[in-house]
Formats: sequence, C-alpha cells, structure tokens
Amino acid sequence: MLQGPVVMGTSNPGAVYSDFGGVARNVAQNLARLGCGLLLCSRVGDDEAGRSVQALGRGRLDTSLITVSGSRPTASYTAILESTGELVLGLADMAVYDEVTPAVLAGAMPRLREAGLWFVDTNLPEETIGWLLDRAEDAVAPIPVAVDAISVAKSRRLLPWLARITYLFCNVAQAGALVGRAVPEPREAAEALVELGAVRGIVSAGARGIAVYEDGRVKAMAALAARPRDVTGAGDALVSGTLYGLWQGMDLGAAARLGLAAAAITVESESAAAAGVTVEALHARA
Repeated sequence: MLQGPVVMGTSNPGAVYSDFGGVARNVAQNLARLGCGLLLCSRVGDDEAGRSVQALGRGRLDTSLITVSGSRPTASYTAILESTGELVLGLADMAVYDEVTPAVLAGAMPRLREAGLWFVDTNLPEETIGWLLDRAEDAVAPIPVAVDAISVAKSRRLLPWLARITYLFCNVAQAGALVGRAVPEPREAAEALVELGAVRGIVSAGARGIAVYEDGRVKAMAALAARPRDVTGAGDALVSGTLYGLWQGMDLGAAARLGLAAAAITVESESAAAAGVTVEALHARA
C-alpha cells in the first residue's frame, strides 16, 4: 500500500504484505467461514505457494481435488493500492489456469457432481467453461452454476454462454466488455446484459452500489456505508455473501443484501477474505 499519492515513473514509498488470495479461494474461504461445506478444485504450481494452498484444506474446506502443474508457478496477484485503499494497478499472473482443461477435470467430475452449486470464474479457458456448463446441465439433477467475470480482458469468454449461466457476477466495466459499450451505472449495465440474454445476476460498481436482475426485472441497491482500508476481495465477498444467502433459501435480492454486507466488512479489513465475515456480522451489517 502506498504511503501517499501515486507518482508514476518512479519509486514510491509504501508497505508490502502478502496473503492467500484468488477469487475462487476467497469465495471458498468466506463460505467455509459461513458454515458451508466447500470442495475447492483448482491448479497450483510445484512450489511453496502451491503447497501452502493445498495445506488450506481443513474443516469445511476440502482441497483434495487441487492438481499440480509441472511447468507453471502458482497464480499470483499483486495489487498497488492508494493510501485510501483504492486500487491503482493490479498485476495478475494466472497462466497456470490455462492448464485446467476438460481432460484435467474429467477425473474430478464424480465428486463435483455431488455439489449443490458450482462456482466458476473466467480464469478458466473458454472451452473449459462451456464444458462445465454442459456437465452441470446433463447431471441427473441439473446443477446451478454461478460465474464471476473476473476481469475486462477475460469477461468476453462468457459471451457464448450467457443464457446458460444461472448467476452471473460482474462489475460495470466487465459488463461493458460483454455488451460492447460503456455502461457506467449498474442498472444500465444489468439492463444491457438482460437484452444480451443473461438470465440473472448482479452488476457491481463499488461504492455506487449494485443492480440485481432476474427474469427481466432489474433492481438497484445502494452499497452499505464503510470506511475502506483495502478494496481487494470486496467483489469476492459480494459473491460469497450472496451465495450464502441463496444457500439459505433466500431470493436473489435478499441474498444480495448479505453480499453487500460481506463486501462492506471486507473493505474495512486488510485481508481479501476477512475474518469478520461471519453469519452474525452479515445479518447485523445488512
């Protein structure tokens, strides 16, 4: 984190800290803390970071389906933050996920089909996303699939599959990449996604709130008041709180309120998966 305003092209004083991260891991960690049983299926490098990720498997978080690459390092994300906690620049090294092909996942499918819901992100290759949607649909009981668009660059991988995604999570920039034009406000972005064929989901815009859409209906919701310390992981927390609410049988709008609470708690923490995201805290904040 920078100690003052960023000055481009030169060294900037700041502080550095590291933590476990990754969208799927953050969402899994939050949901495990909220009492859900999780099976994390991912890929890591043959390095210390990868072994540390595998060692996270305990309690409600099962990491036994993580596979190891023989050539690529464990994924990493480096965030440069303003002293206010706002993101200046993020550097993502996610090449290891290109190896998560249908052939790599095929052996895990019997266990994956035991799950009540799948969460997928666009770090996966487009082919793999489509293959997973096929497998979810041809299960004995079709499995709902929630998908996070992750980034502007990778969000367009979802274009062929929008109408088949049960719950789509994205921000306004990612929505703009999908619809092919700038959609700066969450409601406008949600309406554009619906026109494109998206069925239900949430579009976020940080402190400007979110829009929830389902079956053609769009509802804007304000962000909850917070004092940002580090915005990293806020979007993952929004997903986590929402999925927890859905798991509890709530409708998407009510579940999104818990997602907003999780996001507010997370931006006030230094961790991308804040320890303060508990069942009691979500309901109190919401």
